[in-house]
Amino acid sequence: MAVIDDVARGEPIGHVIDLDPASINPGGVERGRAGAGLTRRDFFDAVVDRLREELPEPRRAFQYRSNPLLLKVDFGNPRVHYEIWCDGERHILGLGLHFEDGPLSTAAYLTYFDQRIVELKHELGPAIELERWTASWGHLYEHWPLGTLTEALAERVGRRLARLITTLQPLVEAAEIARERSALAPDGAERRGPWRKWRR
Repeated sequence: MAVIDDVARGEPIGHVIDLDPASINPGGVERGRAGAGLTRRDFFDAVVDRLREELPEPRRAFQYRSNPLLLKVDFGNPRVHYEIWCDGERHILGLGLHFEDGPLSTAAYLTYFDQRIVELKHELGPAIELERWTASWGHLYEHWPLGTLTEALAERVGRRLARLITTLQPLVEAAEIARERSALAPDGAERRGPWRKWRR
């Protein structure tokens, strides 16, 4: 099975795929002078701008939120979202589709995408990986080398994220996996608070 449950085997999680950066990041890794790049906030804003330009009209009505470490984009279920994260310690820029809606839905999504992983690797490239992180959290992702955050890199990341969304979101919708937690309060209303503030 292509879903690798590293936690259950006690193995380290989050493997970096050793690829030529030019194969997934045309133009290579951006390396600039100290202070020559964007802040993470500006970088994530630039990715969102590029994403709105790249996505077909029906997909442009996404919601997003960001903090200093990551950007999340969703299409109605904030716990099943696309994410870009910066891991400065390991020098990784991650892009992926995350399943965080509870153990049952996460298992269902991982099974669903595992059945299609060969086709997805053919369509999106060999760097794409499917992984369970915990019982209620998994993702379909790829890692890029993390260099200086620039406008050019934001454009490439925005284009790649748009490709992931146009390929994967129709499958998410076709899977028809029932929501589990989905940040719903007991009365069915969506919870609000500092972490639940979404922007369009």
